Amino acid sequence: MKISFMKYFVAVFLLLIIKSTAIAQQHPNLVINREDVKEIKENLGKVPLFDKVFDKAKQTIDEAIREPIDVPVPKDPAGGYTHTRHQENYKEMYLAGIMYSVTGEKKYAGFIRDMLDKYAAMYPTLPLHPAAKGEAPGKLFWQSLNETVWLFYTIQAYDCIYDWLTPEERKNYEDNIFRPMCKFFVVNTRQQFDFIHNHGTWMDASVGMTGYVLKDKKLVQQALYGSKIDSTAGYMKQLQMLISPDGYYTEGAYYARYALMPFFLFAKAIQNNQPDMKIFDYRNQILKKFLYASLQMTYTNGNFIPINDALKEKNFLSVEIVDALDITYKEYGHDNSLLSIAKRQGTVMLDGAGLLVAKALKDPSNVKEFQWKSEDFSDGPNGKSGGLDILRYGPSSDEECLVFKYTSHGLSHGHFDKLSCLFYDAGKEILQDYGSARFLNIEQKDGGRYLFENKTFAKQTIAHNTIVVDEKSDYDGKMDISEKYHPDKFYFSDKNPDFQVTSAVDTHSYKGVRMHRTLAMINDKSFSRPIIVDIFSVESDKEHQYDLPFYYMGQFISTNFKYNAFSTNLSPLGKKNGYQYLWKEAVGSMNGTAKFTWLNDERFYSIVSSVDSTDELYMLRIGANDPNFNLRNDPAYMIRAKGKDHVFASVLEPHGDFNPKDEQTVNSYSRVKSIKVLASNSEATVTEVEMNNGLLLSLMVANNSSGKTGEHSIDINGKVYKWKGAVYLLKTNLK
Repeated sequence: MKISFMKYFVAVFLLLIIKSTAIAQQHPNLVINREDVKEIKENLGKVPLFDKVFDKAKQTIDEAIREPIDVPVPKDPAGGYTHTRHQENYKEMYLAGIMYSVTGEKKYAGFIRDMLDKYAAMYPTLPLHPAAKGEAPGKLFWQSLNETVWLFYTIQAYDCIYDWLTPEERKNYEDNIFRPMCKFFVVNTRQQFDFIHNHGTWMDASVGMTGYVLKDKKLVQQALYGSKIDSTAGYMKQLQMLISPDGYYTEGAYYARYALMPFFLFAKAIQNNQPDMKIFDYRNQILKKFLYASLQMTYTNGNFIPINDALKEKNFLSVEIVDALDITYKEYGHDNSLLSIAKRQGTVMLDGAGLLVAKALKDPSNVKEFQWKSEDFSDGPNGKSGGLDILRYGPSSDEECLVFKYTSHGLSHGHFDKLSCLFYDAGKEILQDYGSARFLNIEQKDGGRYLFENKTFAKQTIAHNTIVVDEKSDYDGKMDISEKYHPDKFYFSDKNPDFQVTSAVDTHSYKGVRMHRTLAMINDKSFSRPIIVDIFSVESDKEHQYDLPFYYMGQFISTNFKYNAFSTNLSPLGKKNGYQYLWKEAVGSMNGTAKFTWLNDERFYSIVSSVDSTDELYMLRIGANDPNFNLRNDPAYMIRAKGKDHVFASVLEPHGDFNPKDEQTVNSYSRVKSIKVLASNSEATVTEVEMNNGLLLSLMVANNSSGKTGEHSIDINGKVYKWKGAVYLLKTNLK
C-alpha cells in the first residue's frame, strides 16, 4: 500500500512539473486565445465600440481579399513600394487571422495560406536587403527591426489558422519562413538579438511567440533568456535593464511608446502559455508601472514628451498604447481612470482585453478622469542613474508642465542634453526639445531613416535648453563615454503645489566643470499663472565660455535691451558641434535685468534674466548649412557668458492675453521688475525676483547638501539669510 501510494505521489508530482513547464498545445494561444474568441462571439452586436473596431477591421480585410496578393522582391527603403507592401501584408494577415478565429469563414484562412505560400517560395532565396546602409539589415526590409515586426504579426496570423492548415502546409511555412527567420535573428544577427534595446525586445518577442506556436522550447528559452540561454540577454533581461523601478524607460518616452507593444503582447503570450511564470507580477508589477509612467510622460494633449530621438507627431492614440492600456486594464484591477484615455483613443484591441475595456465604456459612469501629476522618475535598472522630473500645475484643459531631464544617456537613441528642460502651457509646447531629425517612412528623405543632421545637430547639446561649455557637446559627443555617467538627483518636492522644485547636479559632462540646475514652479495669489525660476550655476577652476539657449515656440514680440539685427548678412553661430546650423539673427547686451518676450497663440511669455554688460544676448534660428532643408527653422534666444564661475538666473513667465477676435491685448509686458543673484558660493546660491506689485521672492539653494533638514546660512553684505533644507522660498511684500 505504501509503495503504490509513493508511486502515485511521484507520478502526480512529475505531472505537475511537466504541466508547469510545458508549452500549451492549443491554437490560437498567443495574444488572442480560445477564451477570447468565445467571449467575442457571444458579445458581437452588443458592445458598440468593439463592434465598430471589429466591423472596420472586417471591412479592411474584405477589401484586401478582393485584390491580388502581391509579395514583391524587396528593394526599397522605408516609404518605398516594396517596404510598404510587406508592411501591409503582415497587417492584413493579422486581421485575417482574427476574422477567421471569430467568424470561422475559410476565405480568411485561405488568404493567409495563399500569402504564406508566396513568402515560403521567396524568403529562402533572399539575400540581405539591397537598401541596407550599415544598420543591422534584414532580408524583407532594410533593417532587421522591421523584419521582426513582420514576424511578430505574421506568427499571430499563423497561430489563428494553425489547426485549419494541413501538416504539409505547416511544414512548408515552418521550414521555409519561420525557422529560417528565427535562425537569421538568433544566429546571423545575434548581436541585435542579445542587444538590451528596443530592437532586442522586438526580436525576443517575435522569436518567443514563434517558439510557442511551433512548440519549440529552445526558441522560447532563447527569447526569454538570450541566445545562449544564460540570462545575460533576452526578454527577462530587457525587463530588468530597460525599465527603472518607477517605470521610466531608459530610451525616453517616444521609444517607451514603441517598446510597449512587444513587452506587453509577448507578456500576454507568456501568460497564455506559461502562466506559472506570473509575468504580470514580475519585478513588483513592472509592466503596470511601465504603462502608467509612459502615460505620465505625455502632455495633457496626448503628445509624448519628445526627449532623445523622438518624433513629435506620436501620442497616446498610437496602437502600442491602445494595446498596453487594454491589457493593463484587464490584468491589473480595472482602473477606470484608464477609460478616459481609452475613450479618447476611440479604439480597442480585438481580443478579450479590448472587449473588456469596450464593455466598461458602455456605461459612462465608469469613466474616471486620468490624473496627470507631478512625477519624480528615476532612471536605470536600480533607479540610480539620474532621472526625469515633471512638475505640473492646473487643470488638464490648461496645464503648465515643466520637464527636467537629468537621465542617463538613453542608449543609441540618447542625446547629449544633460540638465535640459522643456515647458508646456495652454495645450502647447512653449520651450521645445527639437526631438529627432527624421521624416519617418518618407522615401525622399533618405528612405525614412534618421538624417545626417540628427547626429550633427539634433543630438548635440546646443540643440537643447541647457548649458554648452566652450561650444562642445557633453562628453565631446561620444556616446560610449556618455553611457558611463549621469547627473545626480539633488532635490525634488511636489508636496506644495504652489512651490514645486526639482534640482540636479552634473560633474561629468565637461571635465573640471560642476553644473547645478534648480527649477522651481512658483505660484502666488497675485499671479495669473505660476512662474518658473531657473537657477543654473556653473563652477570651474578655468576660464570657459558658457552658452545657454532657450528654444521658444511662437513669434518674437520685444526685448528691453538694444540689439543689432543682421537682417541682410547672416552668418552661422559656429563651425561644428551643431553650432554650424544656427543663424545669428541678432546680438545685444545689457547690464541688469534682460527681458525677452514672445507670443504663442493667445498667450505671452517672457524670459527675464540677470545679466551684466559682458554677457551677449543672441537671437538665433535653425537652418544654416542645411541645403536640403532637413531641419525646421525654429527660433532660439541664447545668453552667452564667460568666466570661471557663473550663475544663469532666469524667470520663465506666462502672462497676458491676446484676443484677435475681439482685438484686445491684456498684460503683454512682463510683470517681473528685476531678478538678481545676491550671492553664490560653495555653500549656497541666493536669488531675488521682484515683481511689479512689490512681491519679493527670495530663492535659496544649498549647493553642498541636499538634505531636507540641514541648516544653511549665508552672509550677503551684512544681511544673513538662514534656512533649512536644500531649497527654500521666502516671500516678502515690499509694499
